[in-house]
Amino acid sequence: MNWNALVPEIVLSLGILLVFTLELFLRERYHKALTVLSFLVLAASAISVFFVNFPARTLFDGFSVDGFNLIAKFLMIAVTGFVLLSSYDYFSRKGSPYGELPYLYLIALLGFMVMLSSENLAIIFVGIELASITMYILVGLFRKEYMSKEGAFKYLVIGTAGTSMFVLGSALVYGASGSITLSPENTGDPIFALGVLFLISALALKVSAVPFHFWTPDAYEGAPTPTTSFLATVPKIGFYFLFVKLTIYLFSTLPSWKLIMGVIAIASMFYGSFMAYAQRSVKRLLAYSSVAHAGYFTVALTSVDRILLSALLFYVVVYALATLGAFTVLSVLEKKEGWTHHFEDFKGLFRDHPVLSSLLALFMFALIGIPPMAVFVGKLGIFMGLVRSGEMLLAILFALASLIAAGYYIKVIVYMFLYERERGFGGVRVSAGESLTLVVTCVGTVALGLFPGTLMGLLLRFL
Repeated sequence: MNWNALVPEIVLSLGILLVFTLELFLRERYHKALTVLSFLVLAASAISVFFVNFPARTLFDGFSVDGFNLIAKFLMIAVTGFVLLSSYDYFSRKGSPYGELPYLYLIALLGFMVMLSSENLAIIFVGIELASITMYILVGLFRKEYMSKEGAFKYLVIGTAGTSMFVLGSALVYGASGSITLSPENTGDPIFALGVLFLISALALKVSAVPFHFWTPDAYEGAPTPTTSFLATVPKIGFYFLFVKLTIYLFSTLPSWKLIMGVIAIASMFYGSFMAYAQRSVKRLLAYSSVAHAGYFTVALTSVDRILLSALLFYVVVYALATLGAFTVLSVLEKKEGWTHHFEDFKGLFRDHPVLSSLLALFMFALIGIPPMAVFVGKLGIFMGLVRSGEMLLAILFALASLIAAGYYIKVIVYMFLYERERGFGGVRVSAGESLTLVVTCVGTVALGLFPGTLMGLLLRFL
């Protein structure tokens, strides 16, 4: 038994048990203390990543660690830590300081970490479900908010369909190949092809890709905004790292996999963008932005090319940074009495809150992909990778969809800077955790755009 390979998961699990036990005896007024303790657990888990000797296998070769999944684990731990830091003041002011919140974020993270190191479809399923069930609960933990319960219920119902597809796909792959490992032999059996199709569909649902995206707008809008920032970032990093892994070792064994990915990508890019224009809520707009980005990401999964897949993962990480920053700004603004995220609320916001408005504008420009923001490097890498792989049509559609999407991000900026203030709201207080999160995401979004080689080099090295 190689315990060293499990060190980050062991540290995180022990931390979850500690926070869970303390929460049983402490009241809700200790919510902030439990949140800080959970952050320290995450810090310890992140540090332990550097002490893992890789590559290594354990648990009867069903669990593996390598540089690829260690990078993903560290990034997910870091993003979860900033979500926690930016959440405690929000929940306190919204009257929902549940003691369970901190360790629920940690449990979801643990599920993603197990998922990424799994070497067979059964353990991957366990990791996905551990994370998914926890996220259903997190979406509904908003006291006296009907939309929170509605969003959680829709997420649960549709997420269960994804679970069923993953289980059925795994069973069909096993029935056709006799193996649930990530490198089964494709015998040309149509049952194997159907199994792979179900697996692709299940993951497409988890990443909000069309036509499996229907849970996304309601879950994003109904969930507490810090939870929305978690849904829009940590699962994206985890599932796309898994998507790349499965594409290399499983999906690419199916000859028609390129066509399936291409159709999902094109539908997501254009449907997400056009639906975003129709939204009157900025929070819901960012939900459809997530659908459009699912298309930008999956279009890179049409070729098994190291440079293209590295560009995809780089894009996912910097997208997570910009998205976390944007939702953190929305969390701060939502603490204002009467704030609804409607576009009317954003009119003339710059005059009252120039710093917050400027930061939100920066994150909007980053999501568009305007240089020197890091998302530009990610989009350019995917475009060049598609051209290099001979996928000219997909490259052109990718560029066109990105151009179309720019309008709805600019709309938010126009409302903040060019309109006169019409609605009056109470004051706003930015907590220390929110301030730190905004600084880190802002600096990271720009720095990785100016110096992309640091992260890109790591991804290319271990992919």
